[in-house]
Amino acid sequence: MAHPTRSVARAIGGGLVLGSLGAALVFVISSWNSSHTVCEFPGTEECNLQQETADEVARLQGFAGIGFALLSGGLFLALRRR
Repeated sequence: MAHPTRSVARAIGGGLVLGSLGAALVFVISSWNSSHTVCEFPGTEECNLQQETADEVARLQGFAGIGFALLSGGLFLALRRR
């Protein structure tokens, strides 16, 4: 039987892996939703600003999703049994 402290540490690490994987999924879905915004009056200055802002937010959310996915993969590789 494994040492109790080691089992707790593995459970905490597993929770971090699943949490960061969930965060990656949320950020990627949010990025996709942000990139598909539609303006009421296309061609106006306000609409252009709104579209540029939505595109920048979608880009940042995409990068955050990729970062959380990489973090999740790295934690999984560090915690797996050999």
